[in-house]
Amino acid sequence: MRFSGKTLIPVLVAKKVAILLSAVSCLASTARSQEAEVLMIGTPEVRPTTAEKRDVAAAKFMTTCAGCHSLDGKLRTGPALNVAAAGWPEPQLAAAIKKMEPKAGPLPDDVVAGLVAFLKSSDSHERLKAEEVRMAAQFASAMDPGDAVAGKAIFRGARSLKNGGMACASCHEAEGYGGNLGLPLNGIFEKTGGELPLVSAIEQAKFKIMEPHYAKHPVTKQEAMHLAKYFATLKAGAGSDRTPLFAKAGAGAGAAMLVGMFGLLKFQRLARGRDKRLQRRRK
Repeated sequence: MRFSGKTLIPVLVAKKVAILLSAVSCLASTARSQEAEVLMIGTPEVRPTTAEKRDVAAAKFMTTCAGCHSLDGKLRTGPALNVAAAGWPEPQLAAAIKKMEPKAGPLPDDVVAGLVAFLKSSDSHERLKAEEVRMAAQFASAMDPGDAVAGKAIFRGARSLKNGGMACASCHEAEGYGGNLGLPLNGIFEKTGGELPLVSAIEQAKFKIMEPHYAKHPVTKQEAMHLAKYFATLKAGAGSDRTPLFAKAGAGAGAAMLVGMFGLLKFQRLARGRDKRLQRRRK
């Protein structure tokens, strides 16, 4: 059989195309095999990470109780609760916690039960420390770091509180500056057990002298962080030895003085507002 030139050319082209397609297919298969081998042998296993879980009872103790009570046997403004928890039956401990509602805020039965179980646990101190680390990381990611310079300005009233609260120096003294209606704050950082308990205590302001005012003019968490950082720089005993005025007069008289001072400040604000309105009318 004889082929003409026109018939032979398409046949040769078709053969070359088939050879090329076969080579490409072989190379692709080899590449896929090598990739699979690398994935199985050379690539380390990657497991998804999860955020540390919140210890609800430890967090509640940190934000509600730790400003006055420790778990390491050290006395603060209240007794060390690791000692009390060890010796008290659970019903008695639960009743004692429930009695703290006027200072700590609402404590439903399930929260009280959680705190009792937490205080009775053998690792309560370690759990509290772990929760403190977790909460500190959470604050750091959501807010600016506490700043001692800003805290000092807030304390002295050079920087106003966001919600219109009185400056701390109106009642408290630090570094020889401030009033003597409340306790001096040198050494308060150690007394309250560190930064997070102190931040919580400043935010909640559940003390008799503070609560009447700051309940309506709360300190923000960011402001509390600045104040706590400033208080951390104050050395115990470095302030004056003046006796707080309310200690001389009694807590009831001290509270009455504070209410009177609030009334005077409110009257002065109203008077200034009235004067401004009169000036606008005259214009």
